[in-house]
Amino acid sequence: MVLKIGFIGSGGIARYHMERLAKMPDVQIAATCDVVEEKAKEAANLYQARAYTDFHEMLDREDLGAAWIAIPPFAHSDEVSYAAKKGVHVFIEKPIALTMEKAREMQRDAEKAKIKTWVGYHWRQSQAIRRAEALLEQEGGPIGMVAGYFWSGIPGGPDHWWRRKELSGGQVIEQSTHIFDLCRYLVGEVDRVYAEFATVLNADKPNFTVEDVSVVTLRFKNGAIGFVTSTSGAKPKGGFAGLRLLARNLQLNADGTAVVHVFKDKESMDLVSENDPYFDENRKFVDAIAKDLPTEVPISEGVKSLELSVAAVKSAESGKVIKLPL
Repeated sequence: MVLKIGFIGSGGIARYHMERLAKMPDVQIAATCDVVEEKAKEAANLYQARAYTDFHEMLDREDLGAAWIAIPPFAHSDEVSYAAKKGVHVFIEKPIALTMEKAREMQRDAEKAKIKTWVGYHWRQSQAIRRAEALLEQEGGPIGMVAGYFWSGIPGGPDHWWRRKELSGGQVIEQSTHIFDLCRYLVGEVDRVYAEFATVLNADKPNFTVEDVSVVTLRFKNGAIGFVTSTSGAKPKGGFAGLRLLARNLQLNADGTAVVHVFKDKESMDLVSENDPYFDENRKFVDAIAKDLPTEVPISEGVKSLELSVAAVKSAESGKVIKLPL
């Protein structure tokens, strides 16, 4: 049976998903939607699909089994709720919203309709990360500390939505959410958060209103402590995203999704990924729909990882320690 899918958002990250889904014989990209008509039509022409500029119309007119939502944070309205009402399963890119109110509304409507959901935290699908998680659980012992990093440049040009806080939410919400999610995946849930944000390195850039340096301190419920540092001021060859984790019996150094270096008292090894995490998350979601299986990263996980970012923003704005859940 072929799963007919539609895309809400047809540029940027959506193309990553389209390219991978198009390789699957049991998937048909039937419709594409984008508020920029040219983007919707360009993608539709590539995959012999129908183009729309209104996702409500697309969901009304097309007989879709699932929708992939790949739009910027500010653009989220009722796409999850409307898809849920139509009984259409939803894959949604991170972050799922800018506010907890919107995120919880999405979760509530999706769970009420009993549709399957998946949030695009693709780091969880890295073979190296997954093997590290299993090793940590089997022989790591208590976890003491984790240090996360998202050091990058500024995405896009001077008019890009990412630079404006009201549109992206800032780097901690829009990008560093991958590291927060990975901390949750490897270490566990967080009890409290304290953060400091500043705009120093890119303060003179046009339309730049987000933080460009940040440090977020985390106290986990299991007693571990950690921090996540982020910047959009890294030099072109100096960017880095990953984490370091210290448990009683081993240390993990994750360099992106490609490799995790494992250090023990008397030996070390490298866990290397040979898979495409984007392909695997899409494949697993398609299989979950076809075989009626639970999903690994349901929308409830997206809500919890967003909550960490939102708590960090609240702490930076108030100068106070923020307890979770919000």
